[in-house]
Amino acid sequence: MKSPQAQPVPRLSTVRLFVPFLFWLVVIFALSAYPKAIIPQSKYVSWDKLAHVVEFGILGYLTARTAFFSGHRWISLRFVQVAIFFGVFYAASDEWHQLHVPGRWASPLDILADSIGVVVGLLIFLQVTRSLRSRMAYKNIRPYNS
Repeated sequence: MKSPQAQPVPRLSTVRLFVPFLFWLVVIFALSAYPKAIIPQSKYVSWDKLAHVVEFGILGYLTARTAFFSGHRWISLRFVQVAIFFGVFYAASDEWHQLHVPGRWASPLDILADSIGVVVGLLIFLQVTRSLRSRMAYKNIRPYNS
């Protein structure tokens, strides 16, 4: 049996691949455009940072999914690095965008929370793909029509 790195990677249709990813980028941008944060504040729990982790966790998952199933060999083999780089870049650009929104400001702690979210989403994607591969191996299914 081939190693997971040596197995061919399937290519999803362009719509199934990019629409969820692009939709989530727009959602993040739209949420950053609100003049005031819409997340309730608490003395004991930082709901803001938790929201950042969840928001960018979804982005990390979708970025890894998009890169992995892109059909481009170079990107598919380096989808972990692509997902982390893009996620951190988008987090920084999101904070830069907030500098230009009245009533909002940028915070390095938000970039850190976003980056943690990207890694969490990536780890979830890795676990999901590992689980699918082991189920396919158990059922003796040839991976990805190879």
